[in-house]
Amino acid sequence: MSNQTDYTPDEWKTITAAPIMAGLLVTVSDLSGPIGTAKEAYAVVKGVTDAAARSNNDLIKAIAEGINKQGGKPELPQTPHDQAGARAALIEGCRQAVAIVAQRSPAEVDEFKEWLSSLAQKTAEASKEGGFLGIGGTPVSDAENSALKELAAALGKSAKA
Repeated sequence: MSNQTDYTPDEWKTITAAPIMAGLLVTVSDLSGPIGTAKEAYAVVKGVTDAAARSNNDLIKAIAEGINKQGGKPELPQTPHDQAGARAALIEGCRQAVAIVAQRSPAEVDEFKEWLSSLAQKTAEASKEGGFLGIGGTPVSDAENSALKELAAALGKSAKA
């Protein structure tokens, strides 16, 4: 099992940004208003916190503990301000993180991919899209589903239906 010392500082920065980028990808794909966005942000941070407490994977634990020490705000790369550009940059950041883990610790890459995907899924499910005052709406919007599928493809996984 790998940990921070197995990676360069730049690689570690990329890896620790990936969980937040996976959740942020869903958030920017379909902006949910201030309450929905807050729920989605909370879902990512809770998913990271849960991983620190529950995961048996040393790499995921180290990443999650590092993010928690930073108050849930690892250093993220600059992303474009337009939605399409931001989505592309966030997906690419996740893809780069997976490539680094695959190169340095191939035995952990599948679990790392699954963790990123599950964080994105939890983010998508955190707030209903559409509806009025929480009534109606859908659990996961078409735009969020599209983002989940794009992320899955970039990670070399199949998306959940």
